[in-house]
Amino acid sequence: MRLLQVMDVLGPISTWAFCLAIDSTCVNINITGAWRNSMKFRCKLMAWILALLAISGLEGCTKLRARDELNKGVRSFKDAKYETAVEHFKSAVDLDPDLLNAHLYLATAYAAQYVPGGESEENKKIGEDAINAFEVVLQKDPKNLGSVKGIAGIYFQMKQLDKAKEYYMKTAELEPNNPEPYYSVGLVNWMVCYDKQNPIPVARKAELVEEGLKYLDKAVEVQPNYYNAYFYVNLLYRQKAQVIIDEVVEKNPKLKDQFTMAALDPRSLDGLVKKNIPGQFAEYEGYLKKADDSFDKAMAIKKQVESKAETKGGIDSSK
Repeated sequence: MRLLQVMDVLGPISTWAFCLAIDSTCVNINITGAWRNSMKFRCKLMAWILALLAISGLEGCTKLRARDELNKGVRSFKDAKYETAVEHFKSAVDLDPDLLNAHLYLATAYAAQYVPGGESEENKKIGEDAINAFEVVLQKDPKNLGSVKGIAGIYFQMKQLDKAKEYYMKTAELEPNNPEPYYSVGLVNWMVCYDKQNPIPVARKAELVEEGLKYLDKAVEVQPNYYNAYFYVNLLYRQKAQVIIDEVVEKNPKLKDQFTMAALDPRSLDGLVKKNIPGQFAEYEGYLKKADDSFDKAMAIKKQVESKAETKGGIDSSK
């Protein structure tokens, strides 16, 4: 009778559909009427409900343990005990794979241990572990800004500039009113173009210069006082002038040594360009003029911003 009273408290159950696998055939059993009123059925149903409650209770305990590991990890992280924090965060995600903050903290704890530019295998592995952990977050939350920025930063520190740029561009898509990712794309493009140890084809350099200028223009459109962006506009226009020289040298390699020596003296270089590329000398001079103008603008804004910051006792946010 007590069991019947318990079932009455649970309320009426109109229909229960069970799928039983027998020889790969799904058999639907609609339980109504007599089944519901039978003692045998009510006993089985009660047992089934209790089993579900037991499973639910176990899951709840597991999630609580995961939260506890997460909190322990956060405390260790705040104390700069990153290795200990990693172990707690790993336990948390093992217990509850859907605990997004645990995945994000795990990636951040790895990133905190990475030494920028460090060439040891251990350091490289830590960087890769951080990237992989951030990627797990992005699988669960593709628009997680912290993870996108984290991956971009680590790839940049690893000097994997193409991959860094990919994630800077994703950051710009997620945060279109932030000048930083636009600036970062321009910076990366200049670094690739200027790298004399790993020269790139002239055509590719020309593409990167144009792309970099476009992104830097966007940076100063979003934040007009962003003087660092103007510094790199200056540098990319100088690369654009260099492309004119590189194209000539590519066609006539014998001129390479002459241009290399002339590069030590701008006036000699101008004369050599005018002599060997007369049809593009005006264009060449125009790019250098734009470079000079951008540099002057950067210096003027920098002086103005720093003066205001000193007057107000504030912090220069344009850097």
